Amino acid sequence: MNTTTRNLAWKFNWYRQSELEGALLLGRLVRHATDGQLAASLLKHCADEARHAHLWAECLAALELPHIRIHRSYQSLFTERDGTPANITEALAFTQIFERRVHKRFSAERDAADLPDIACRTYDQMIADEKDHLEWVHDWLAERPESAALLARYQQIDEAVYQAVLPHENQIWELPGLGEECRAAT
Repeated sequence: MNTTTRNLAWKFNWYRQSELEGALLLGRLVRHATDGQLAASLLKHCADEARHAHLWAECLAALELPHIRIHRSYQSLFTERDGTPANITEALAFTQIFERRVHKRFSAERDAADLPDIACRTYDQMIADEKDHLEWVHDWLAERPESAALLARYQQIDEAVYQAVLPHENQIWELPGLGEECRAAT
């Protein structure tokens, strides 16, 4: 497997795992929702994230790339720096900053010249969905006075995490703790 193909395998598996972890976080938040509209928004967002994980799995299968067990997601790098969000407002501020990063990265990666068509379609679907996620979470957070400080805090954490990940973007398997037992297999 050449380096480009290996990186796609690791990156798309990492994205699959991150989407799944996002779905699980949002799904857990539903039990804490205080009104029906919030619960419905969380459920839709949760379902979209789970569908995104499935889309990455389908993309990996279509490209005949291996399944790699990923042990650390982008979100886990956040929580290592700041702990797990303690309430819905913290979780949605965290989600907003994370979704901004996803939208920005996926938009940039979508434009790569040598990207397979199935990957382009996968990115396109997720980029479209992220716009809705960013909008509803933004609107919900706008009604909470503590949101500005939380968004600023998570923005700083995101920048630190992104800078730590960036040197590995073309060798994602080099990220410490991502999935050591699989490094030699791909």
